[in-house]
Amino acid sequence: MNNNRENWFQSVFLNSWRPFFWIAAVIFLVYCSTLFYNIVYLDDNVLVVGHYQFNKNLSNIFQAFNEDIFRTSLGGGSFYRPILRLSFMFDAQFSEEAVVFMSHFSNLVLHIFSACLFFLLLLKLNIKKEIALFLSLIFGVHPLTAQTVSFIAGRNDSLLAIFVFPIIMFFLDFLETKRMKYYVWHLIFFGLALFTKETAAILPFLCAAFILIFVNPKKIIADLKQCAYLLAGWGSVGIFWFLARREVLHNFIGNADYDVLLSIYRNFPALLPAIGKIILPFDLSVFPVMKDMMMIYGIISLILLAVWFILAKNKNYRLIIFGTAWFFLFISLTLIKPMDTTPEFSENRIYLPMLGFAFIFLGLGKIKFWEKFNNITQKKILLGISAALMITLSFVTIYRNKYYKDKLSFWNNAVSTSPSFAFNHNNLGAMFFLDGEKDEAEKEFNKALEINPKERMAHNNLGLVYMEKGEFDKADEEFNKELEINPYYDNAYANKGLLYYRMGKMEEAVDSWKKTLEVNPGYSQALYNLFIYYYQNQDKENAKYWAEEAQNRGIPLLPEMQKMLNPLDSIILNK
Repeated sequence: MNNNRENWFQSVFLNSWRPFFWIAAVIFLVYCSTLFYNIVYLDDNVLVVGHYQFNKNLSNIFQAFNEDIFRTSLGGGSFYRPILRLSFMFDAQFSEEAVVFMSHFSNLVLHIFSACLFFLLLLKLNIKKEIALFLSLIFGVHPLTAQTVSFIAGRNDSLLAIFVFPIIMFFLDFLETKRMKYYVWHLIFFGLALFTKETAAILPFLCAAFILIFVNPKKIIADLKQCAYLLAGWGSVGIFWFLARREVLHNFIGNADYDVLLSIYRNFPALLPAIGKIILPFDLSVFPVMKDMMMIYGIISLILLAVWFILAKNKNYRLIIFGTAWFFLFISLTLIKPMDTTPEFSENRIYLPMLGFAFIFLGLGKIKFWEKFNNITQKKILLGISAALMITLSFVTIYRNKYYKDKLSFWNNAVSTSPSFAFNHNNLGAMFFLDGEKDEAEKEFNKALEINPKERMAHNNLGLVYMEKGEFDKADEEFNKELEINPYYDNAYANKGLLYYRMGKMEEAVDSWKKTLEVNPGYSQALYNLFIYYYQNQDKENAKYWAEEAQNRGIPLLPEMQKMLNPLDSIILNK
């Protein structure tokens, strides 16, 4: 009877392609509702919607490698992630109306693919098939993956994972066989990972940790040539990526106030609540800051791990050490934050680090009193615990997904879970403003400035509220305050131009729009406004000049611009 049950379990869950089917099916059931979610106005409004025209044009593929992910004005920026840009370009090949749906669909597919590759990695490390499937399913439905799947811009971590797992598998193949094709594929995926997210820079250290932990020292000495190949390959790919990144960002890390060691020291306590979220995923937030993060779940989690360690029998110390190295290496770079801002700890950044605990759990193994049960009872208990854990985590994740369905859901949760973060209040105010709730917006902007008088964009946003209310002098004052804090903020100059236009101060409006274009030469609305102003005043020379500027800067032309630049085409079309 027992053999029949085992054969049934094997045939339903473990044979051939079935593990991949179950991984995909379970993840799809948990996350299918996100396919119909909107954007939440945190990077996705820029990367998906704002850059749609750029992403749609496949001739811009090479340009994606020549600028930061946000297409930062005046060069520079802090995030060089061209492979991420290519993923958004794929989504943009569909209609503009479908791009948000396609972006959510891509996020879901990337996460499924990532979980399947994690399953293959565990098999490569000789983990039993049923345990590998269970760990991959837990990873697939864990609430910490919600921000990576449900939030479009969070995909960078699942995209990185898709390259990380093959990197390690080809690395293991090269160590085992010494065949150069595995070495080449290892380096190719390493390069792709680096151009996806800078976190990939730790991968040589993770591979080196694996060698030190698992490989016999005598074998390392005997295979020094193999190690030299790896060092040379990592160095070559890393230098190429570093030079390309530096050419774009013009800086070692990014264009902000960074102090690497001090930043890691200041933000190191954030690891405790991060561990708590992995093991006891209750204190979750769409946009957390350390001040509002609860340490208690992290403390309880470490106590539980300590008890497990004490009670465990036949511990695998190598797996425990490797899992610990995995967690700390992957999470270390997330602690580096600009010194002049309040650091946030978005949960999508725990996507890869959390997998270190899978190896720690495997290394801890069974507790001592487990042997009191016979094999059949052990399997029944394990199956029951596994099913209960998966169902519980799935429902938590499904419930949590609702906070990503639209802009107000997202930022209301951000404010309720991280109320001391001025950024969250400012963005919630922006969502109210977009929905026409000016009084609610004003309250949130003022709250943001109460928490942080120098909060960027808050004065600009407050100026927009006053402009809509017809309080033009107060609006002008707020725009000026914004530019004192944030002198290169193009929107503030553009909004000042619109304010002066409404006040009838035409020369000041024109000057503000020109200043906008000095800060950001690709600011299309400022170009349109200048063209329309001169066009309406029948100043054909200046109108034509700004139409030509739009054309030269690759900005889509208004019909009036097209007629002015191509009058013959206009006549033919009219016929």
